[in-house]
Amino acid sequence: MSTPVEVLLWDCDGVLQHGRFDWRARLDGAVRPGFARRVFEAELPALRGERPLRTVLEELLHVEGEHGGHVPVTVEDLLDVWEQFDLDPEAVAVLTAVRELGVRCMLATNQQDHRVQHMRGVRGYDDLVDGSYYSSEMGAMKPDPAFFEHILDDLDLPAERIGFVDDLASNVAAARSVGIRAVHHDPQAGASGLVEVLTPLVPRLASLRGT
Repeated sequence: MSTPVEVLLWDCDGVLQHGRFDWRARLDGAVRPGFARRVFEAELPALRGERPLRTVLEELLHVEGEHGGHVPVTVEDLLDVWEQFDLDPEAVAVLTAVRELGVRCMLATNQQDHRVQHMRGVRGYDDLVDGSYYSSEMGAMKPDPAFFEHILDDLDLPAERIGFVDDLASNVAAARSVGIRAVHHDPQAGASGLVEVLTPLVPRLASLRGT
């Protein structure tokens, strides 16, 4: 049997929550092709905590208007896009089961300031987990190893006692590069797939298989 971890870090988008629509198609369709790419590029400083999301979006829309004419969306429209997601109740149930087995569960996720406020104040994430590591509050974002090094320093635990689950292989590789026991979750595998990949980190989860 594998040695259980003491702390399990959870990615959010693609693991605990899922978007309601294709953001790229929605943004490109609302404005013009390529707009979604420019929005997500503009978001990067906010994800690293360097600037507020609202500020970078205001600047983006100003530039878009100067170079491309009328932009039929507002900053509020764009901010609302990041609120259009749903928690996965089955994944949350797995997280709850892990906590009930005595493993501390903490978020480890790339989020800018607007999303952090929404996740905490509206979606109630603080009540679901034992703590949170948001990229915008840490000054580093996945897959930068510095993101995980910050967590290691904060937890003050050997890396092998910490697990991590994410749906992006690049983030899993970055966590593994600093010794964290990271596993990859395919969102299409659902809760049963999540239990399967987490069982080596939390062996007693095996009892949930087939339930």
